[in-house]
Amino acid sequence: MRSLIAAVCLLSLGAGCARPHPHPQPVPPPRPSSQRPNEIRAVWVSDTPRLDWDEATRDLQRAGFNTMYVNLASGGAAFFPHCRAVPSVVDDDAVARGIALAHRRGLAVHAKLIVMFMFKAPLEFQRRLIRQDRVMRGADGKPILQSGNPWLCPSQPENRAQVAGVITELLNRYPVDGLQFDYIRFFEEPTCFCGLCRREFEKFAGKPVRHWPVDASQVEQFNQWRQQLITDWARQLSGLARQARPGLKVTAAVFPILARAKEEKAQDWRLWLERGYLDYVCTMNYSTDASEFEARGRAANAVAPRDRIVVGIASWKMQRLGEVQAQIETTRRLGTLGFALFSYDDAAARELLPALR
Repeated sequence: MRSLIAAVCLLSLGAGCARPHPHPQPVPPPRPSSQRPNEIRAVWVSDTPRLDWDEATRDLQRAGFNTMYVNLASGGAAFFPHCRAVPSVVDDDAVARGIALAHRRGLAVHAKLIVMFMFKAPLEFQRRLIRQDRVMRGADGKPILQSGNPWLCPSQPENRAQVAGVITELLNRYPVDGLQFDYIRFFEEPTCFCGLCRREFEKFAGKPVRHWPVDASQVEQFNQWRQQLITDWARQLSGLARQARPGLKVTAAVFPILARAKEEKAQDWRLWLERGYLDYVCTMNYSTDASEFEARGRAANAVAPRDRIVVGIASWKMQRLGEVQAQIETTRRLGTLGFALFSYDDAAARELLPALR
């Protein structure tokens, strides 16, 4: 009988016969999933003039990354020498040598263009464009400034020609693997209320605007006009890039919640994908909350093909390596095209890359 009781205990789940442990056993962390074929493992590079290309490409290769989105120009400055379209703020051509190093180490380099924000533009160049009324203006009529730098107004033909000139120079000079549009949108506050935007909106609406800024009754129509304006610029710039370099990957960094991106920034990135203006988007999913990060990822997957979404991760906000790793694993569970850390500059400063290897 005793042997029968013992046998029953061994065959059971052990809930009644096994002695309870005084402390719960620790659960081992899940094993990181393996890199998927064709997965994009990227970093953004913001401070290009200070970039040590040799160190960066070596560390990124060792850590398993395969793509760099490198900031090479803004709406008012070039981070490569001898640019004719906008002022160059560097003299040494480290970019050409850097791209060659990256390619030897298996890293693709995409030129990132900060389209409408005049990031690091020389002060005199900023003042000239303000005098020419070529910058975004707020409801008070004053130029919109971010960190002291203005934004290009997207309705101005001269601004479109200026940005097109930057793209042409970049693609003619450097063997980049892709072109990424950043800041291809309006400013966070309602804009733009310059004189040309008023005239162009009145053409779109088919009637004059009695009160400027826009009447409350015309806010929705104004947003439709703004979205059409930015979409048309995305069409023009992507067409120019592909004509200059057939087969080039054209992408954009976008806000992850489509409804907010459209309403607040006039950034209808789903339409840009549907019309083929972009090969994929990088959603700036900059939440450190794990649940919110995943919810935003699922929302993006619901409105666009997941294999055309690279998820941006705010690694600069995170204090622990495990947080970064967990968000990378989330992008893999969601089945997206890949992930991108913002940014290399911060990750290198905190020696994050070797730990991610």
